[in-house]
Amino acid sequence: MEIPKVNNVDESKAEEVKAAITLGFTADPLIRWIFPDPQKYLRSFAVWMDEFSKPSFENNGVFADENYYGGSLWHPPGVHLEPEILAPTFADIPESRVEHVMQFFDELGKYHPEEDHWYLAFIALDPSKQGQGLGSLILKEALKLVDEQGKIAYLESSNPKNMTLYERHGFETMGRVEFGDSPPAHPMIRYPK
Repeated sequence: MEIPKVNNVDESKAEEVKAAITLGFTADPLIRWIFPDPQKYLRSFAVWMDEFSKPSFENNGVFADENYYGGSLWHPPGVHLEPEILAPTFADIPESRVEHVMQFFDELGKYHPEEDHWYLAFIALDPSKQGQGLGSLILKEALKLVDEQGKIAYLESSNPKNMTLYERHGFETMGRVEFGDSPPAHPMIRYPK
């Protein structure tokens, strides 16, 4: 099997990258707990992709394989999104969960490092391409940039199945966050190599 190339991509490939990530999160335990209804998930996650991808594209923080089966969105040091930008999606969260979702993200926010860091907002693959090493290639390429700058990398694993991937790339678990009936998320940090 030929090893696919992974590149830092620009906004001309935004739709391809966002489509792959959206497919990859269709069965994500945390995201689907937030948006269990399929139509509401697709509608709201499109807003999330638009908002989270802007600072990534503006700061050369988007990595994808050459076929756009997967991608990652990284926010550079100093970029922090305000929760209000996602307000249009709050109506799609089941009413009984809204408070727990807000508490969940408040608690998760406490783990963000104080030091300058690159934040991996999203990484995902088309489910038909998962388990073939592509996610590892995408992560490895992005971490080269992070290491060249001597910065910390930070992420929040919303799927326990992905934690071993992150650990193989040097991430360490900082804690576990869950509220009410939510699935857990694990904030993870990686120091420069």
